[in-house]
Amino acid sequence: MNIKKHILVVDDEQSIRDLCREFLEDEGYKVTVAVDGEDALEKLKLDYFDLFLVDIMMPRMDGFELMLKIKKRQPLSVIIITTGYSSIDGAVKAVHAGAFQYLSKPINPEELIDVVKKGLLYNESLFGPAQEAFETEEDTQQKDKPLILSGFTAEEKQSFLELGRLRNFDVGDSIIISEEHAGSIILVEKGEISVWLQNTTVDFLRKDDTWGEEAFILTNTSPTALQVEVPTTIRFFEHKKMLDFFAYRSEKLLKRFLINLANSIFFKWRKSLQRIVRLKLVDFERK
Repeated sequence: MNIKKHILVVDDEQSIRDLCREFLEDEGYKVTVAVDGEDALEKLKLDYFDLFLVDIMMPRMDGFELMLKIKKRQPLSVIIITTGYSSIDGAVKAVHAGAFQYLSKPINPEELIDVVKKGLLYNESLFGPAQEAFETEEDTQQKDKPLILSGFTAEEKQSFLELGRLRNFDVGDSIIISEEHAGSIILVEKGEISVWLQNTTVDFLRKDDTWGEEAFILTNTSPTALQVEVPTTIRFFEHKKMLDFFAYRSEKLLKRFLINLANSIFFKWRKSLQRIVRLKLVDFERK
């Protein structure tokens, strides 16, 4: 699932708003425009934005003041300041105060798209460290090896890993587990995958992380989407092959595996809830 990034363009000049909207929508982004800072704050009450493009010189509220108000409501927001030559000093001041970058007017389309792409990548990178900040020492230790294989012998682990088929994915690809392969599990060999619940990133999967444990145990699971962030290789374990594997092994090993799945689900739910709480702090603050 390819979820469009949402950008708010704030400028009192209609020609600039229209120009930026056209260029950004051509790149596949969702764009909302605001005529000034007050209008932007009203729109911020109604929606979540991945990036802000803000003019520094506007009536009623200048871009610098607006940036500070956005940061207060959405601390991890990525803001790009646009400015005319006469207000370069103000743009530099805004960057020092937390703006991601500034663009000089007249706006160059190629430069605009390049800075926006870099800003969105930076926006995504903010949540990797944010997630790690919530992890306990126990969580970090568990990431050293696949949690679902905890307690397996080296031979058992190797035999299980050989069940998986390697698959490669490019940036932007969606990883879909079809109904035919319901209950299957994936293991990340290399790369990074974002996990989406509706329009919110709730987790990131990296080397040795797994996904699908919940579906192996339960029939009804939460609807999530997996999107590839960098070139990624996964190991895909079919549900039937895993059942056959344990049928030829001891019942004790199957019980160990089911306990590992339950533990893995617990750790993921906890991280996802922490991430959602962090992302929704702005909404709680407004209420």
